Amino acid sequence: MTVWRPITAEGAGYASLLSDAIAATEAANPDLLWPVDEGVQFVVSDYSGQHRQATHETHAFLVTTDEALADWLPSWSAFREEWLPDGRRLSFKQLREPVRRRAYPHFLQLVGRLRANLITIMVDNRVGPLSGDPLELAAIWDDCFAPGATAASIEKAYRLALFVCLIQAGLRREDQPSRWISDQDEVLDSFDKRERFSGIARYLTFGLTGWRAAAVQDFMTTGVANAPPWLEDLAAIPDIAAGACAQLSGVLPLFRNRKTWTVPMSSGDVVDTRARAFGDWLSASEGVLRHVLVRLAPDDAGEVRASAQRFLRRPQPSGSSGGAV
Repeated sequence: MTVWRPITAEGAGYASLLSDAIAATEAANPDLLWPVDEGVQFVVSDYSGQHRQATHETHAFLVTTDEALADWLPSWSAFREEWLPDGRRLSFKQLREPVRRRAYPHFLQLVGRLRANLITIMVDNRVGPLSGDPLELAAIWDDCFAPGATAASIEKAYRLALFVCLIQAGLRREDQPSRWISDQDEVLDSFDKRERFSGIARYLTFGLTGWRAAAVQDFMTTGVANAPPWLEDLAAIPDIAAGACAQLSGVLPLFRNRKTWTVPMSSGDVVDTRARAFGDWLSASEGVLRHVLVRLAPDDAGEVRASAQRFLRRPQPSGSSGGAV
C-alpha cells in the first residue's frame, strides 16, 4: 500500500523534488512509511546546522498519531524510571555527558517502539534560498513577515513552513486534526511571529494540496506551561536525528545516475560516536519506527536534485538504499 501522496501541483519547485524522491524510494521499499492519517496526527520537529561552519542544514520531523503515542507511553515511563529518573533532558549536544551517554542506546530502543515516521531533510548550503529572493517574497506576502525582516529570517521561516507543509501534504488528510510540536524556536517565540508563520503555512498548504477546508492544526512548544512530562523526550527524537544526520552528511551517498540504488557503507567511517550509534540503530531495523532521509543538493553538473534514503542492515557491511530525482 502506498502511504506517501506525491505533490502534483504545478510550479511546486523544491517541494515537488523532495516529494518525488520520497515517492521513488517508497516504490522500491513499500514498507518505507507508516500510514498516520487516522486519529489526531502529531508532528514534532527540530533542526541542526544553524552555524557558519555547517555545510548542510538538517530538519527532522517525527510524525505519529494519538493512538500510537498512547500505546508507547508506558514504555516511556519505564525508561525514565530506570535510566533517567532525575528528569534530565536528552539532546544530541548533551549525549557526551556520562549519564546521558549510558541512557542513549536504551533511549534509541525506546524510540524504536513508537509506531511513527521519522523524516529527516538535509539541504546542502550550496542550494541557496528555497524561497527564491527572500526580500521579494516578503514584499509579496507582506502579511507574513514583519517590516524590516532580514533575508536570513525570512528564509528560515519559509523553509520551516515549507517542510511542515510538505509532510502534511504527503501524510495527512484534509479533514484530519493535527498538532505540531516544536522546541523553543526564535522563529515562533512570540504570538506575532506565530500568527505570521501561520500565514506562510496557509499559503503553502493551499499551493501544495489545493485544500480549502483543512482541519485545524494546533501548535505548541516544549516550553509551554503545564506541558506533559513526555513532551521533552518526544522532541528529543528529531533533535537527535537532525544532529546525527548532520554529522553523517560527509559519508552518506547522494546520486548514482539511476532512479534507485543501494550503496554499501561501513559505520567505521563515521567519526562521531553519537552519529555512528544512531546510524547503526537505524540500519538494525529493530522495532517499528520507520525512517527516511531526504537530501537536496547540487549534482556534479550543478543541477539541484533530491534523493531519499533508508538505512538497511546487510550481513557485512550495512548500507543505504535510496531513490533520486
